[in-house]
Amino acid sequence: MKNYVVFIGALFCLLIAGISFAQPDRSTEIDALLAGLESASSVKRVNAAKIISRSGLTDQNLYAKIATLIKDGYLAGTEPNHVDEMAWLCKALAASGNDKYRPLLEEVAENAPSEKLKSYAKQSSELIEGYAQRSLILNQSDAWDDNLSAEENRLLNMLNSDNINLKRDAAKMIVRRLKTDTKVFDTAAETLIDMGKDFQYENTYVDTMAWLCKALAASGDRKYVATLEQVISTSDNSKLRTYASKALNSL
Repeated sequence: MKNYVVFIGALFCLLIAGISFAQPDRSTEIDALLAGLESASSVKRVNAAKIISRSGLTDQNLYAKIATLIKDGYLAGTEPNHVDEMAWLCKALAASGNDKYRPLLEEVAENAPSEKLKSYAKQSSELIEGYAQRSLILNQSDAWDDNLSAEENRLLNMLNSDNINLKRDAAKMIVRRLKTDTKVFDTAAETLIDMGKDFQYENTYVDTMAWLCKALAASGDRKYVATLEQVISTSDNSKLRTYASKALNSL
């Protein structure tokens, strides 16, 4: 198992090199996040960590900075806000997908003075491989639409992936965005219908479809009324029907 993990880490590092070459320039975004991590404000540092944890960014200077913050801070105490910040930094470090940071996360999980932080560090260590796969999906650029923003293209990658958690995260992000291209909403609608055809009663699956319903409501476009009505009429899951009905009423 250890050899497999090392292999995955090495493979990811090689792939990162290719991805970084193909990615659009995100230097402005990276600089802003580095500024957030270096801020004197704990709130700004936490917000930067939250963004990084879902960004798919591969810049290693960014993750080196996060690692330094964790090393310097994880033993500093058990004050709730500090523990929360350290926990988010651990999750952001896992988002690197780079196995070289596993020893640090394991160190925090073993030695942190807070049981909560120990738990989050352990969880983050276990998420590294998943984040590596996530990053590869987010940064696939061979089919990107030049008429869409980089974030919108990443949302399409997430919706079109086979990863149920990525689909759900994409739906959540769409709900929270102020403006999103119609192509993204169309893909969300297609994803929702496709999932309904092969419906599974597992909680994450149902929750993902519920968030996709909310995403269509966020569009404000009545052309998705028929999609939501189809979900309501064909599903026998009460939770999903409830969310689809709420979304329909919003439209």
